[in-house]
Amino acid sequence: MTSQTTNLWFRYTVIMSTCCAFIHLTTSVSFADTYKIDNAHSSIRFSINHLGFSYTTGRFDNIDGIFSFNEKRELSSAKAKIFVKTNSINTNHKKRDDLLKGFSFFHISKHPIAMFKATTITRDAKNEKSGTITGNLTMMGKTHTETFNLIFIGEGRDPWLGYRMGFNAKGIIQRSNYNLNFMEGAIGNDVTLEIFIEGIKQ
Repeated sequence: MTSQTTNLWFRYTVIMSTCCAFIHLTTSVSFADTYKIDNAHSSIRFSINHLGFSYTTGRFDNIDGIFSFNEKRELSSAKAKIFVKTNSINTNHKKRDDLLKGFSFFHISKHPIAMFKATTITRDAKNEKSGTITGNLTMMGKTHTETFNLIFIGEGRDPWLGYRMGFNAKGIIQRSNYNLNFMEGAIGNDVTLEIFIEGIKQ
């Protein structure tokens, strides 16, 4: 083998080794699945007792965030962050919405974002599509740990060749924990939240 051939073979070996290392590295990283929340197909709804006669309902229209898993989809690896713009609150009644956005309730100019960061996700031993999600809810400058019942809805390809996954979660929080005490008595303290999340794989 000539020196020129040896040199070419050495360069080829180095290049191939580098490429193999790069492929291995990027493949390992790509195993983690990350999904971005699709605001157009996600919502957070709430209901609260009104005067002891009925329930007032509403929703938040602007939701953002991500959730992810490792390559084995182990629940211990799951991460989720949900961001909600408080000025997107909508109860289908402008006068009431303006009051809710004001300083007596959400004070949106001071607290424009509410955030939920998951810390633990568990699966029901009898139903793999059910479980719980526990995390820290930050709203109005206060942070508390909340737990919601979780249901896995489904996953798969969409008509646009993307890949989607969806969950529902439901639970009850106390508004007094988040400095939302206005009209105490006339409005209940327990707030039922229903969270509908659809994510697009990135």
